[in-house]
Amino acid sequence: MGVVASERGLHMVLLPRKRAEDIKKELKKHYTEIIRDEEGLKGVGGRIREYLDGKKIKFREKMDMTGATAFELKVWDATLGIPYGETRSYAWVAKQIGDTKGVRAVGGALGRNRLPIIIPCHRVVSKEGDLGGFSAGVEMKVLLLKIEGALLC
Repeated sequence: MGVVASERGLHMVLLPRKRAEDIKKELKKHYTEIIRDEEGLKGVGGRIREYLDGKKIKFREKMDMTGATAFELKVWDATLGIPYGETRSYAWVAKQIGDTKGVRAVGGALGRNRLPIIIPCHRVVSKEGDLGGFSAGVEMKVLLLKIEGALLC
């Protein structure tokens, strides 16, 4: 798992991977310089671990949204309103932001969410109930929804 923060707040969360090298490789795609600060990120890292262990956690971290578009910010803000253990459709998110025809664009914006779990894009599914996609893979989406009790099978 990896967590990246700037002086403005959390900038990226990388969900658990099988190998530490995979995390390092992903980080190198996005950042030219990384200063390891396990002590400074211990709090949020610990809350994410508790969440993954099944504890209901409310994340109130300050977020660094540098580089995000106005549309992405609207989509992510609407997604923050989805309660723990519940799901909403891509169409629901589109309606919340006043763009009922922008369902595919909503999916694209969610795919670019660099703060999964913090901005709970895993709670967004298709209106037919299909899971849709997830940047960390559908298996991870299933796991997160099961952790929250939103998916029983």
